[in-house]
Amino acid sequence: MLLSYENISGMTFFIFLVCFASGGLLFSLLIVQPLSRIIRVISEQSKGKYETAAAAFMKNGKVKWYYFLYQEVMLNLVSLGSHLQKADLEQKEMEQAKNEWLAGVSHDLKTPLSYINGYSSLLLNQTLYFSEQEKATYLNEIYQKGSYIESLINDLNLSFFFDGAEKMQLRYSQIELVAFLQRTLVDAANDPRAEKFLFEYNTPLERRDVVLDERLMYRALYNLLMNAVEHNPEGTTIAINFEEIADGLVIQVSDNGIGMDTATYSRIFDKYFSSTKQKQGKGLGLFVVKQIVEALGGTLSVVSEVGKGTTFCIELKS
Repeated sequence: MLLSYENISGMTFFIFLVCFASGGLLFSLLIVQPLSRIIRVISEQSKGKYETAAAAFMKNGKVKWYYFLYQEVMLNLVSLGSHLQKADLEQKEMEQAKNEWLAGVSHDLKTPLSYINGYSSLLLNQTLYFSEQEKATYLNEIYQKGSYIESLINDLNLSFFFDGAEKMQLRYSQIELVAFLQRTLVDAANDPRAEKFLFEYNTPLERRDVVLDERLMYRALYNLLMNAVEHNPEGTTIAINFEEIADGLVIQVSDNGIGMDTATYSRIFDKYFSSTKQKQGKGLGLFVVKQIVEALGGTLSVVSEVGKGTTFCIELKS
């Protein structure tokens, strides 16, 4: 049977339509739909919806076959979504910690101020009589509370300096480190909060001259010592160990107290972070210590074990 021209033309047109429709379907399936999905995923991720890229994957974790041209793009979008989600969660935790920290700082300032106002008003009351010993007690309380407020404000100032765009101007001078560490330890031991703690100083060195910013180094060491006081029970031994190594100096502040759990250990240097046991100086002390040590060109590390104590180690280049 011979095919007429009309039959051949009709068949050709039909084949053309089938090919056109198939091509259009494949174009839509392999090009348009994946691109539409990619655009939608990017849009939704910008709005905080990070799971939408998962629709391009099968249960076994492989990309669906019609996304094979954009497999790398989809994998990158999933990774981006995961990182954005993590960053968003961390930001929310940071905001919550910041709000709690502000409430803690407000409380930390109000409490000593109430003592100062109370004792001052008693001493200024002309109708009341106090013995010299009572006056000395009240004045000592005022002095101690004022010193605490000053310490907290110093930490606040330092945290703002380290947050700022401009680097802090260091004031270097030559100091004799053996005696300096001893004086710092004595200052911490004389703090009323440390009254029932034991302090030790261990070093094989008789003298070691170094060039440091004395003010900042004192703040870092004092914060470490008082951190040990704040987080441990009375009777805990707190020690400064100082030695010289091949390429520098090592200063350790250690205690035989309660130690830290993993959750606390992983966030110990985060700004605004404070453990549930912390009563004062909410979340600035160790953050400031780390910033100071790094500004001085050193490194700060910590080793801790629950029930056995904690050791902070400052390494300085000689």
